[in-house]
Amino acid sequence: MAAPTIKHYMREGLLPRAEARTSRTMAYYDPRLADRVRVIKDLQSRRFLPLKLIADLLEPPPSAALRADAEETLRRHLGDLEPAIKAGARDAQAVRGRDAGPARTRSAVLSTLDISAQELDDLAASGLVEGTPVAGGEPLYVGADLEILEVIDEVRKQGMGDLFPMPILEPYAAAVRTLVRVEIELFRRRVLAGSILPPKPLDEIARDATRLGERLVVAMRAKLVIPELRNAAGAPKP
Repeated sequence: MAAPTIKHYMREGLLPRAEARTSRTMAYYDPRLADRVRVIKDLQSRRFLPLKLIADLLEPPPSAALRADAEETLRRHLGDLEPAIKAGARDAQAVRGRDAGPARTRSAVLSTLDISAQELDDLAASGLVEGTPVAGGEPLYVGADLEILEVIDEVRKQGMGDLFPMPILEPYAAAVRTLVRVEIELFRRRVLAGSILPPKPLDEIARDATRLGERLVVAMRAKLVIPELRNAAGAPKP
């Protein structure tokens, strides 16, 4: 392996210093480090894991084995993908041609949307809609939080409030939460745990997977709603 790569791994805390140095260009290392280097290169170049995460996953040198708590470390690493996942959600909204409007304060939501203060509090308590705290001011509603409020407002303004009352959000949230948990578990097993080799860095995969996943859900819902409606009505299949 090239000397600059070894020095880089040392700086990142992945490899220890040489056991002995005989000259400026010659040094001796523990032979067991060869396996460790191979594992590092595999995790870095084939699975696109960052060196910081690799350092957290491996046992201390010279071992090439994963730590006993590597699974928990991988789970924590999912949290680092949050910005990419949010970006993927924005991409999906753009593809659908719908995006939440500019950020609105709580008072602006109450004055412009058909939402009550009690409903805002109930949505916050359920974790579905949460305002972003602002120092010295009212909380702001942005992104998916604001879009949920705008959808509720549009439903009511179109006279469908009785068909889609607020309690309907609970089974919606339960169904979507189950789907999201399945997606995350598949992502963890197949990408983070290395059962497949991703073609690009993890943050890009997370962004693309979020965008494509949202499109898939919309398309599958459009496909399945008519057959289910026929089943509910007892109509024969065409």
